[in-house]
Amino acid sequence: MPKIVASLFSGCGGLDLGFTGGFAFQGREYERLNTNIVFANDFDQDAANCYNANPLLTADGADCLLQDIRTVEADAIPNFQILLAGFPCQPFSNAGNRKGVNDDNGRGTLFEECERIIRAKINAGHRPQAFVFENVRGILSSKMPDGVTTVPQEISNRMHDMGYNMSMQLVCASDYGVPQQRYRVLIIGIDAELGIGNFDFNSLQEIIHEYHIPSRSFGRDEELLLGSILQGVHEVQDDVVWGYSETTQRSVDLIGGCRHGMEAFDYFVPGFRKEDLPEVVFEGRSWKDIPYELLSPRFKKIADDPKKYHAPKFFRRFAFGEINGTITASAQPENCGITHPVENRRYSVRECARIQSFPDEYSFGNIPLQSRYKVIGNAVPPVLGWVVAKALLNFLPEN
Repeated sequence: MPKIVASLFSGCGGLDLGFTGGFAFQGREYERLNTNIVFANDFDQDAANCYNANPLLTADGADCLLQDIRTVEADAIPNFQILLAGFPCQPFSNAGNRKGVNDDNGRGTLFEECERIIRAKINAGHRPQAFVFENVRGILSSKMPDGVTTVPQEISNRMHDMGYNMSMQLVCASDYGVPQQRYRVLIIGIDAELGIGNFDFNSLQEIIHEYHIPSRSFGRDEELLLGSILQGVHEVQDDVVWGYSETTQRSVDLIGGCRHGMEAFDYFVPGFRKEDLPEVVFEGRSWKDIPYELLSPRFKKIADDPKKYHAPKFFRRFAFGEINGTITASAQPENCGITHPVENRRYSVRECARIQSFPDEYSFGNIPLQSRYKVIGNAVPPVLGWVVAKALLNFLPEN
């Protein structure tokens, strides 16, 4: 029997696709898993529309319900064994104006909706076996209103009160098959009544080895380098690029492309080894490559006192020989590596999707261009989701 899964704050379905499986990425098959997603939900219309445009998600599972989860009664959600929730991360993010649980829109407390639904299912006699929460690493230091208790401590306390053993780990997606240095916190709870203890995050590494998945830390990472990921992307139909503003474009032009040039693509052939690549393909660029006299007053201020400003890497351009940094929802070059290594433009939608490990057949439906970048940046990388799902399914009892 398949494991019954419910998904909250589903976004465009990155984590759900991981828990479903049955997709290919960069020539590697991620097998269909023995799961059935019976409920998915998001409040963002573009994210829900994007989710529902994908047979990869909806052919065997539920459509994404467009509704504020705070207005959804627990008994309207089918009973489930595993709960997935990437509750909105912006209040906890290091990339934005961090507010934690005091976010003006109430997003910082949305993890309490997960608690409400799990508790209601327990009270109704349908005790979930496990939950998987995902969030940005800023949550680790985000505080509850008392100013002392961290949000993870609060989650742990509440879930322990309901009888769940909780494990938490800060992971980097590039360690688990994703071509992106994306740090996220995974929180996995296991029903103590199952008598199997806590989930062991070392089991993720075992999945990497068993399925020969590329990894920055646990194996070979050639397949994760930008030069590999961008191969053939121009052949994908309906790819589009969101242009930069005039001011931003000027900065990008001044920085210039990485020194290796487009001819470096020729190094990234099947079976190449990183050790054989010339040093130039590892050399990225940033605002620091703009001549001082051409810097804006803002950047001159930072350049004059780099210690004060922690020498930020605005307008980072990752080289073909590097693993890209985090793709964010804003898709702005000031705070993430979103600019092509050689061409003076933002990554295309499909290039961003590949960096997030979405398969090329993933559809964005008819949602607006800027929203495509947003839903990609907010998503959990599907390959990371698949690795977590595979390890969790191996850990849980079959019944």
